[in-house]
Amino acid sequence: MKKRFEKIALDKFFHKIGENLPEKTTVYLLGGGAMCFRDQKNTTKDLDLLFKDTKSHNKFIKNLRDLNFKKQDSVLGVYSNMEANSIWDHTSGFRLDLFVGSVCNRLFLSANMIKRSKLLKQYGNLRVYIMSNEDIILLKAVTERIDDTADIASIVHSTEINWEIILGECEVQSKNRAWYSELLNKFYELKESFDINPPIIPKIERLYQNALIKNKINELKHKGYSKEQIEKELKERGFTDTEIEHAF
Repeated sequence: MKKRFEKIALDKFFHKIGENLPEKTTVYLLGGGAMCFRDQKNTTKDLDLLFKDTKSHNKFIKNLRDLNFKKQDSVLGVYSNMEANSIWDHTSGFRLDLFVGSVCNRLFLSANMIKRSKLLKQYGNLRVYIMSNEDIILLKAVTERIDDTADIASIVHSTEINWEIILGECEVQSKNRAWYSELLNKFYELKESFDINPPIIPKIERLYQNALIKNKINELKHKGYSKEQIEKELKERGFTDTEIEHAF
């Protein structure tokens, strides 16, 4: 059983790291750590920190060993899917999961995410920004950790959520790889387990359906199908004329 830490302990860790940093460094706080500082969660077993670039990450980790942190050489179990750039364990049992540019190789740190983040505190040379509730919900929606749905419910119960921000960011993030299916599944679970019904579900369902059609169109085009053959195939699969026309 991993030891868990309250907000006051997290604050002390940030102070120690910031005071030991020789250069100014900016980091974005997400996950359970962000929830603790917003009093949405009492404790967390680790801090998830996101850096804009490798340079910032490397400046941050430069002196961690001096503070009794040890880098993990290999990651097992559920954390093997997190795909952190580096993971550090403290002698106290505390853990740092560090990401550069994106989280779990899924969602990247977008310009709007940065704009929505708020300065938590300046710890010596360490400037810590806390990501918005909406962006944390989206990040938790596309990962597969056990407590993520419960965490989303806790965030929703603690404050008013702008669901359109989540939808808009998901659309931006889905340009290279659509995340509508993961978001839908998490929101269905949220509805079933916590009686929370995100109002953007119908819009996500339409976007997901459209993404499915486009993927199928691209697959058939790659096989050499003509437009007429593709339309016929899609109709046989149950897609409507309107859906097909919109996808083309």
